[in-house]
Amino acid sequence: MRILVLEYITAGGLYREPIPVSLAQEAILMRDAMLDAMDGVPGVNILLAHDPHLPMPTHASQCHVLNDDDEPWQIWMSLMAAADMVWLVAPESAGVLQQLTEAVEASGKVLLTSASEAVRMAGSKWQTYRQLHGAGVPVVETMQAPHRPDSGSAWVVKPDDGVSCDNARYFHDADALESWLQNIPAGHIVQPYVRGLPASLTMLCRGGEAWLLACNQQLVEVEQGRIRYCGGIVNGTAERWTDFDELARQVAAAIPGLFGYVGVDLIIGNDGCLHVLEVNPRLTTSFAGLQAAIHYNPARLLLDLFYNEDFKLPSGLQRNRIEIKLND
Repeated sequence: MRILVLEYITAGGLYREPIPVSLAQEAILMRDAMLDAMDGVPGVNILLAHDPHLPMPTHASQCHVLNDDDEPWQIWMSLMAAADMVWLVAPESAGVLQQLTEAVEASGKVLLTSASEAVRMAGSKWQTYRQLHGAGVPVVETMQAPHRPDSGSAWVVKPDDGVSCDNARYFHDADALESWLQNIPAGHIVQPYVRGLPASLTMLCRGGEAWLLACNQQLVEVEQGRIRYCGGIVNGTAERWTDFDELARQVAAAIPGLFGYVGVDLIIGNDGCLHVLEVNPRLTTSFAGLQAAIHYNPARLLLDLFYNEDFKLPSGLQRNRIEIKLND
């Protein structure tokens, strides 16, 4: 079985552009965790594209190292043609994950990630808000700029298709916010700043069902109006397992095209209530600590999810706390 592991950044998505250190660090963590997991599955041959500006991967049966004349998309399509299955990770911004997902669907190869309609939905924070809110999921109020929610003493402005905390800004002054909103380009959303603990959940999804694997704490800093993701603690909020499990089921039911590994970012409010911020229709940085957290190979889970109609999580999965730090 030939599986193309395509992590956008390390595969050359920014081949001719400077790659921010923090972005490269997250991409390498995710890619290496995916490769380690797939390497532990008997009978799998891993296909890979690699940007030589980044550290070389250790696990791959066939690795195409990009050269100066290569066009990454052409290389990816060639590897896709040689693969049986494709496991994608790419940013939602600029429609990149959407384009790659549609390319896999058009190729007829097995897609081990969410369907294109789910990617399209989750790739827009505004559309995600509307979908989840309409389904009764507890979601942070979201408006399209230049409009803003009236409630709250502080706000967060983000690109509608942004990834993680990229280009997210914090405002505690309404006048400063209004001034900013008059000058930003189209395609941003505004949310009230919910005070509490930043968190996320990691789950497997299929056909509107969800299987919760980890309840995570996110390490987020706000400095001079900028919001920065610094890593997280996988299972750092495991004491809220029952609540997170119910939330995972609600999100999966609201966006039934989600498949495979999915992340949901949320806030555990100071009042104890859960408030969903966004849905990531792919695995996230927390995946780098998942195998150690559950003490089980996550690639085996993914393939079992695909092949087994009566999929159930194995008994005895652990809930270890695993810290992932970035930008050290």
